[in-house]
Amino acid sequence: MNVYVDWDATHWNRTPDFSQAIDNITTYVKAVDIRRGQKTEYGNTPAGTCQIVLDNSSKRFSPVYTSGALYGKIRPWLPVKVTGTVGSSTYNLYTGFISRISCTPHATKQEAVLYCTDGTDLLARQIARQQADERTQGTDGDAIAALLDVAGWSSSRRSIDTDGGSMVQRPKTVVF
Repeated sequence: MNVYVDWDATHWNRTPDFSQAIDNITTYVKAVDIRRGQKTEYGNTPAGTCQIVLDNSSKRFSPVYTSGALYGKIRPWLPVKVTGTVGSSTYNLYTGFISRISCTPHATKQEAVLYCTDGTDLLARQIARQQADERTQGTDGDAIAALLDVAGWSSSRRSIDTDGGSMVQRPKTVVF
């Protein structure tokens, strides 16, 4: 398993670049817990979460440690990616954003925890409104694409089937 953080990301909706040497934090990872999916057949689907426990004995992940290699870079809403490799194929196990960082400075347990959430949480924080008298018919994929467009979700970071699916009444105009 490999874990990456785009420490130089400038905005949550930009395509992340995990190519810098400091972006691969796998050697510091002590544990990863990924949770996602609907818990019951009915109801809302919660955002996917990922908790990454890191060895912080060097204070590398302490936001206030001015001598640290990541000083000034550690902040919420940075892109995170967890991958796993089976045979010669690498799969994305989780992609999301850091929502909170916690450091334990205890002498015997020097850890940092990255609490991450996926794009579902970011989209839920947006306020969308539709004009009731301006509706058009389209596929459910078209409706999702329209909402993502208005939310500022980059088209390079999505894969939506707009050819098939159910026909729905969707807002012609969506405003934030």
